[in-house]
Amino acid sequence: MNKTEYKLYNDVEHYHWWFRARREALKEILSNINDISKKSVLDVGCGTGGNLNLLFGSFKIRDGIDNNPDAIYYAEKKSNGKVLQHDANAISEIESRYDLVSFLDVLYHKNIINYVKILKDTLGILNKGGYILIADGAFDILSGQHSVHVEGARRFKKKELIVELEKIGYEVITSRYWGVLLFFLIFFKRRIFEKLSKSSASSNIEKLQPLKNNLIYLLVSWERRFMKYFSMPFGSSIFVLARKI
Repeated sequence: MNKTEYKLYNDVEHYHWWFRARREALKEILSNINDISKKSVLDVGCGTGGNLNLLFGSFKIRDGIDNNPDAIYYAEKKSNGKVLQHDANAISEIESRYDLVSFLDVLYHKNIINYVKILKDTLGILNKGGYILIADGAFDILSGQHSVHVEGARRFKKKELIVELEKIGYEVITSRYWGVLLFFLIFFKRRIFEKLSKSSASSNIEKLQPLKNNLIYLLVSWERRFMKYFSMPFGSSIFVLARKI
């Protein structure tokens, strides 16, 4: 992303329906971890740092890394810990150890050389019994101009990602698809509308009027109420929480 895009994310990530609804869904996932207030987290690819406070605010230590200096500029203002410029591909070089390492919309990126190796190397910076949290785009069929704009190289399927994690040496605690309604909306926009309109690469994130933003949030967030009881068969995103064995 360019400097303008990072400023946009910094301006909207605390209230935009997408960030807000996803954070609340991820908090349900994090409820599987005990004594969060005593634990440390490293947010890999922390971007402008919104999750360091808004998602991980209950953690004792909240560190972040990102390879973009524009992201670091905003993120370092939002954490009680270290925010460093560092490449996720070199995660094995991190000297600190953490109870949780998160990858939130990171592994999809074209600059990720080998995501399986990164997941394996993450074991080395986790404390005993530590966790890894992954949230990323699901199903290649949902790729579109937004994917081009954010330099996406891959999307994931739950079963395949779980197999990779278990082969590496993780125990999957919970996994699920999220964004059932979004799946249909994104499919229509990216596979039908974009092809008919021949639109160019652009971001799906924009500043919205409060009423429109809140209405979309309500439509999307209903799913969170059922996450504890039902496993959705598909969605626009995949969430996985796994533990170091």
